[in-house]
Amino acid sequence: MHRWIEADYNAAHAMMAVGSVDEHARAQSWAGIHVVALAALALRLIVACWSMRITYPDELFQYLEQAHRLVYGYGIVPWEYRLAARNWLLPGTLAGLLEALRAIGLDRPTGYIPALKGIFALVSVCLVYASYTLARNMFDERTGRLAAVLAAIWYELLYVSTIATPEVLSAYAIFGALALVTGHASARRAVLVGLLLGGSIALRLQYAVPAVALWALVVINWQWRRAVYAAVAGAAVVGFAGLLDAWSWGTAFISYYNNLDLNLLLGKGDVFGSSPPSAYLYWLTVGSLGVHLLAIGYGVLQWRRSWPILLLLACVLVPHSLIAHKEYRFVILAVPLLLVLLAAAIVKGSQHLRPKIGDLAGVSIAVALVAALSAVEGVRHGLVARDDRLVATLELSRRTDVAAVLDLNGDWAESGGFYFLHHDVPFYFEQQIRGMPMSALRSLVSHVLMPVSRGTIPGFRETARYRTVAILEQVAPPQQYRRLADDGRKPNQPGLEERLGPGVEPH
Repeated sequence: MHRWIEADYNAAHAMMAVGSVDEHARAQSWAGIHVVALAALALRLIVACWSMRITYPDELFQYLEQAHRLVYGYGIVPWEYRLAARNWLLPGTLAGLLEALRAIGLDRPTGYIPALKGIFALVSVCLVYASYTLARNMFDERTGRLAAVLAAIWYELLYVSTIATPEVLSAYAIFGALALVTGHASARRAVLVGLLLGGSIALRLQYAVPAVALWALVVINWQWRRAVYAAVAGAAVVGFAGLLDAWSWGTAFISYYNNLDLNLLLGKGDVFGSSPPSAYLYWLTVGSLGVHLLAIGYGVLQWRRSWPILLLLACVLVPHSLIAHKEYRFVILAVPLLLVLLAAAIVKGSQHLRPKIGDLAGVSIAVALVAALSAVEGVRHGLVARDDRLVATLELSRRTDVAAVLDLNGDWAESGGFYFLHHDVPFYFEQQIRGMPMSALRSLVSHVLMPVSRGTIPGFRETARYRTVAILEQVAPPQQYRRLADDGRKPNQPGLEERLGPGVEPH
């Protein structure tokens, strides 16, 4: 660790000036960054291989489930895909990955789920490189090395490293673009920045605010001609997303319009819950035990150096804070930005400890404390948790005698969907069989996923148990099963259906 964060004391600490390039951007890159990146990848692969959780229903049903539906022909269809309120850019890309995995024989959930999580983990390592580059360009070499280490070990980045949602991928894109913009200018870099910014907007329209702010930094730091290159490249990506809408839904950009229109109609704060404007700052503070707040404080004190990061933080936090419905994942971009400021604060603070214990020892102690905090919070937030319901559903995917499944463990949005089940059969939930006698289940389903606390069902026997969830199968299955009209593929969504249909149609 000492070698990773040791830097040349003679390196200049000049501030990145507007319109100029920090000399660190021209210096030779640190070879040890690849060691840190490999360590980061190892941590992420451990999370990918061991954890089995769906933290956000959108993570599965808006993207992975739709990719499964594209490749294998069946899956749950939420309201956004019934009313043309989602662009197919992300699920289509995931479908391409699923198809590639199927071509090499990974065509079962036990194969494609860990493989996709491993791919996402690999992509997430870009934050380590970008953190090093950004901190090195804006502050100094020592800060760059420490920022890379923090990005490698911080639990919030590990937590999202195995998922691919628009806000996570948009955060990667914008953070990487900021790292590029703080370096030396070139036409190739300008195009790459534009592609990243355009991709972030196409994936999550709300990230247009930080994307435009970052383009303004291109105008400030680089020549206008390169800013035009970036704008054209970004427009090309956004235009492609619009053409994808035209091909898939019939009208260019219609999914973005419908998403905004229908969400205003729904009043998402009423349906999905609302939080006060201060919620994101509170969550960032509590989730880091005050470390993120310390980073913000340091950034404000050192605003002459930190203003690009503070600008992006404001562009992410302020607009999202004005929206009633809030989820922490929406502002995940704030986390790597704050870790860069934290690295700068630690390096600066360690210099004051040089006469007593040496600044390198001070940095090492700080890293150890951050690592311990990350480990404790990671455990507390279920970083490597395994959802018994998902484990049981994955077990059913291995069986060949599955004719119909009933999941009694709660709402469909917290299930594994067909992405985990991977059988083209009816997939019922409690809402479909509510009021039906248990004796009728023998004519409907071959297997039941049930909390162990609910006991047994006549005519079924327990064949497997995963702590809180049991798998039951029929003792004497019928030759043919009765099929309900609602087979679980277009589930009712309470609070939404009343407002969305039948009068509401997509434009």
